[in-house]
Amino acid sequence: MSHQKENNSVIERDRATLFSSMLQALSAVPADAGAYGFLNALCQSLLDHNLNLQWAWYAFPINGRPLLPYQEFGIQQRPYITEEPQDPCYQALNNNTTLTYALDNPDCPEWLQALRPQLAEIIIVPFGIEEQKALGVVGSSEPGYFARVGTDFFSAFAYMGDMIMSLQRQSRRDPLTGLYNRMELDERLERALDHADHHQRLLGVAMLDIDNFKDINGQLGRLGGDQVLVEFSQRLQKNLRKEDMLLRMSSDEFVLLFEDMERWADLEVIMERIRQSLDQSFSINQQNLTIQVSIGVTVYPLDDVKPREIIHHADLALHQAKRQKDQKAQFYTLYDPSSIYDPNTPQLIARRQHYHALLDQHVITFYQPIIHIPSGRIFKVEALARLVENGKILETGEFLPWLNAEDRRALSCQVLEQAALQWRLWQDSGQTVAIAVNFEPQDLLLEEVILFIENILNRYQMAPEQLFIEVLEGDEFLDYASAKVQLGRLKALGVRISLDDLGTAYASLLRLKDYPFDAVKLDQAFSRHLESRPRDLHFLASMLEMANGLGVELIVEGIENNEVLAAVSALGIRYVQGYVLSRPITAHDISQRFLSQKLPIQSNESSLLVAFARFLVLAKGLRAVLQSMPQSINVQMTCDNLSCPLYPLLDTIPSLRGKREQLQQVITDISERQLSHEYNLEFYDHLTADILSLMASHITATM
Repeated sequence: MSHQKENNSVIERDRATLFSSMLQALSAVPADAGAYGFLNALCQSLLDHNLNLQWAWYAFPINGRPLLPYQEFGIQQRPYITEEPQDPCYQALNNNTTLTYALDNPDCPEWLQALRPQLAEIIIVPFGIEEQKALGVVGSSEPGYFARVGTDFFSAFAYMGDMIMSLQRQSRRDPLTGLYNRMELDERLERALDHADHHQRLLGVAMLDIDNFKDINGQLGRLGGDQVLVEFSQRLQKNLRKEDMLLRMSSDEFVLLFEDMERWADLEVIMERIRQSLDQSFSINQQNLTIQVSIGVTVYPLDDVKPREIIHHADLALHQAKRQKDQKAQFYTLYDPSSIYDPNTPQLIARRQHYHALLDQHVITFYQPIIHIPSGRIFKVEALARLVENGKILETGEFLPWLNAEDRRALSCQVLEQAALQWRLWQDSGQTVAIAVNFEPQDLLLEEVILFIENILNRYQMAPEQLFIEVLEGDEFLDYASAKVQLGRLKALGVRISLDDLGTAYASLLRLKDYPFDAVKLDQAFSRHLESRPRDLHFLASMLEMANGLGVELIVEGIENNEVLAAVSALGIRYVQGYVLSRPITAHDISQRFLSQKLPIQSNESSLLVAFARFLVLAKGLRAVLQSMPQSINVQMTCDNLSCPLYPLLDTIPSLRGKREQLQQVITDISERQLSHEYNLEFYDHLTADILSLMASHITATM
């Protein structure tokens, strides 16, 4: 009898503790914290006040995606739960019923089996409102705990979650359009950034507003203007993917989040779909209206800043789009830091005049080599302008911003002439090397510039295939019909053409195939600091794949140390430029150091960054084979310790050991056609992403 009373007392104590922890979470969270703040506090409070509870998390299911914790407390397992009818999480969701699940169940899913040493059972609590379902999971180390204390207390978890999410919905929804409003943006953007990092995806952020909306309001009246906003938002939403989100920020200003983009071409497709939908007129109060918009876009992680700065950068691009409305052929404007600059202040005018005067007799040319990694030989040199001021040699960054368009064009022509003369001197001495010279896009639209290039080739008897004209990306150059004609004229001369600084303005990559480029040079923002940002190797690999598909050479500039050089080499990149090879130097130094000898390119097999690059290449290549010819895989050879880039890292990063074993099993299952092919490939993608994430985190932590 006394034993029964003691048990009842323990049960009542545990129930009281549960109830108290839930009340504390509810009362401790500020009113403006929102659903996520409350759920975070509730999960933490449950673990803090209940010794039996070791794990708590919640998630928001998204159709077509595996279930992942939004926040995880206690044990850090980061489960990846694919949709299977027998999975307990999906059973609870589909039946909308609280479910207790013991981990000793013989059908226990794999994501739960790893928790058996720490947990005995879990309780799964579905909750949420119509358009936003949610799931809470709590794990106990004591068998039978949830039956003992009763599931009603955890149903209160669901009730409070429903209540908070319903209140949040009211405060975070725009009452006119039903869209999420500014209050929701910060949390949504944080989640989108985390997803982009974990899955190695691009995230597009766009600011959009309706041109001359005040005039529309004046023409139609307030009710008519409201109807425009409602129909406008509905039309936009119909043309978005399920991964995208539209939010209303203010009267006629909206934000778009484009998640899960694998390549820049995805952005082009989305924006073209939006453009076509808005080309159709709106019928409001028996009046047909054509609505024009201005859109500014930035792309993460290329624009790798804090969330609020990303929004600010999209806003800057929006204002740039408005300023250039009459000039632009493109539907939207991509954020470009170099365009946020006004040179027309009195102080800067005097500075420009000073540098203009120096152009007459003080221009000299330095050369920076571009190296072919497999051979260690020089591929070409880039001719770079320098100004001599009072005996000091100025680099382009010190004077180029002060020159107007006409001065910059004159400078490019001077550099071309000096470079052609130097090419002739090298040729006459028995040395041969191609030379690249930079021209701004608008210069090449001018007849006089094309004629000048032709004249230089003839005057110095320069082999045209030895001259590369590097065209700076940007300025909407590729939007002009005459651009293709002018580039075609250069190609007819035999000159080779490079697209320079690819990525600074995120130009339309889809249109590159329509232009006669021989090479593309990736902006150094992609390669600089790779040693501390290994995830950027993923985008270098994508750019290499794109360049190979277009049949052009990819040159990566900004290589500043041997580890990064070895990593991009492991990635398969053949042409590089940067300070680790040479700074810009005189023609004499080029002759002595590069034209007559092979440059030794050192490998770095012990580097984690190199291992990251090697595994990235292996994972991509292996996936292609697993998808098309899985039966051809020799699992033993593929996972051999000597050839596996992960094997040397197992002592350095112990958590890789289990992931590597899982990966080997998945490869075996696919090659032997076990289970669903699509399921296994999805799990393969998840594992390789997790492995790359572990490696990247370790590299970053050791910096």
